[in-house]
Amino acid sequence: MNSKTLENKTNWQILTDIPRFDSIEKLKSCIDNCGGYIVNHTMFSDIAISLTVEIEEKDIQELYENLITDFKIIGKIPESLNQKSNRDWWILINMSFVKGKGNLKREVPNC
Repeated sequence: MNSKTLENKTNWQILTDIPRFDSIEKLKSCIDNCGGYIVNHTMFSDIAISLTVEIEEKDIQELYENLITDFKIIGKIPESLNQKSNRDWWILINMSFVKGKGNLKREVPNC
C-alpha cells in the first residue's frame, strides 16, 4: 500500500441500539445504494463489526447523509471532498451494537 492510498481514507464509528441483524442490513443497503463495496469485514461477537468500504469520492457525502438518518456517527465527512471525483476512497467503519452481550456462541455440528 502506498502513501497516496492512505490519504484516501476516513474512519467512522457508528453506535446503534437497533438490533444487530437489522443494523447490518441497513448499513449494507446504504453502502450498496451509494455505489460502495464492502471489501473486508470482521465480526466481534455480538458487540461490533468492522468494515472496510470502497467508494468513489463523489458518493461519500450521500452515504454519510443516508447513514445518519438511522445511526449516530462519530467521525465526519472529509472537508476537501471533490463532488465530481471518481477517485476511490476507503471508509473504515466500526459499528458498535449497544445491546450486545459479548457472549455470541455458534454451535458447530459434529460431522
